Amino acid sequence: MEKILITGATGNVGLSTLKLLESRNYPGVEVVAAVRDIERARKIEGIENCNFCHFEFDEPATYDRALEGVTKIVLIRPNQVSDVSRYIFPFLTKAEKSGVKHIVFVSIVGAERNRIFANHRTENHFRKLSIPSTILRPSLYMQNLSTLHRLDILAHDKLNIPAGQGLVNYIDVRDVAEVIVTVLVNSGHENQAYEITGPEALDFYQIAKLFSNELGREIKYTRPSTIRFVRQKLLDKKQLLYVLTLSLLYSAARIGKMNYTNNVFRTITGHDPRHLVDFIHEYRESWIRSELSKEPENTKKRLYRPRI
Repeated sequence: MEKILITGATGNVGLSTLKLLESRNYPGVEVVAAVRDIERARKIEGIENCNFCHFEFDEPATYDRALEGVTKIVLIRPNQVSDVSRYIFPFLTKAEKSGVKHIVFVSIVGAERNRIFANHRTENHFRKLSIPSTILRPSLYMQNLSTLHRLDILAHDKLNIPAGQGLVNYIDVRDVAEVIVTVLVNSGHENQAYEITGPEALDFYQIAKLFSNELGREIKYTRPSTIRFVRQKLLDKKQLLYVLTLSLLYSAARIGKMNYTNNVFRTITGHDPRHLVDFIHEYRESWIRSELSKEPENTKKRLYRPRI
């Protein structure tokens, strides 16, 4: 019997992983979603059959119950938890003492090289643990375009992304989830690190054209500065640490550090990852103008204020 605990279970990657595990219904596998608000999590469609436990990294009192009987962990660090030595490391120590056999840590592209990232310190910490681990370093998520950048596209027909002429290799979070599940249920991935890319590297002029073709209206790439991008997203009430991390990744793209793809996803799963053009088509309703009528009034006011 395997018992898998997923932290960050209601976020993009965590939720996709939960849904994939439920859809495959592996025999002898129990899945536990670690969440802040159990009642709210129970209302999410597509995860009706998993168990829930109350868990918060900054509340060590929640560790023991969350780890009870757990054999494997999918560790996804919330963006707001940046002090990993205070909140993540004690949890990993507790997991080690409780007998966890394998941890899959969802890091980010370039974390092994960039000491600024909290994930860099977390990756290094695994070397001090006896628990076998698998580190995944996904590239930029396609879902950023339907969440963080959605309203820029929807209301202003613009891609406000500070990546210059750089290329990016977007990956769908559902493909990341498939890699997570595959390395969880199959042996041979312990103590390995994998960088996961999408199938193609595109610049944002090309990406804007994909949006234009799909939506039937012109979407322009504005090439804002990093400072302007950060200021605008903070005005849009986005989390500071998330915005700063993403701006660093876009800066890496701007200087050519994402101008590549690899075959890691195909090697692990046996097939190719999703293409961005297909993602845009599948999620096209996110950027259709009729959706504006469904936005809360306070959101609409932010949508139509002058851009900085």
